[in-house]
Amino acid sequence: MARTLIIGGSGDIGLSIVDECLSLGNEVILHYNSSDLNLLKQIYEGQAVSFLQFDLAIRNDISELESVGHIDQLIYVAGQSSFGSIQDFTDQEIDIQYHINVFSLIKVVQLFVDRLRKSENGRVIVVSSIWGETGASYETIYSTMKAAQLGFVKSLAKELALTSITVNAITPGVVHGKMTDELDAITQTQLKEEIPQGRFVTTGEISATVAYLLNPLSQSVTGQVLRINGGWYI
Repeated sequence: MARTLIIGGSGDIGLSIVDECLSLGNEVILHYNSSDLNLLKQIYEGQAVSFLQFDLAIRNDISELESVGHIDQLIYVAGQSSFGSIQDFTDQEIDIQYHINVFSLIKVVQLFVDRLRKSENGRVIVVSSIWGETGASYETIYSTMKAAQLGFVKSLAKELALTSITVNAITPGVVHGKMTDELDAITQTQLKEEIPQGRFVTTGEISATVAYLLNPLSQSVTGQVLRINGGWYI
């Protein structure tokens, strides 16, 4: 049974990935920060899921994650939306985006990379964003951090190419879920009109892509950025 650590596993995308990994017969360590632990335990009662609380937004001693033990797969889904004019961002807001998207990603990989080497099919998968590739007006800080993730993925894939570990990123477009539910009908319609397929991405499409990358037959797929955006950015 493979052991999968999912960082940021309590959001819409994260929970879909948890379900996908469980369907593959994996044991899952679900990291969360502020979600309701009792609710998570109810959802996964009787299943091979353990829970780990940790705040990625501040510089913590990452050694708290030592207790996780051996893992075969690391999936980094953590993220937090950030919107506004560049001149309005405070140092603290920039720092939070940096720590969630970049610093904590690097530190978690540093901690677990030697354990992943011991797996026959070690995996690092980062769920980033379309904005890391294209940039987005009024999301400059967020886009910058997501772009940094892609640079990290490509470089790490080369560094680990002679090991069993593959390193890849997924860059979703607009994903149907809590974020789109908060948009009014007019905004949703305008967004869909910009997307060639005329619809939002589903979380199931993202988790299915994760399953593909976890498959042993994807061993030659490394350093790649898999776009799931309905043709919005090609």
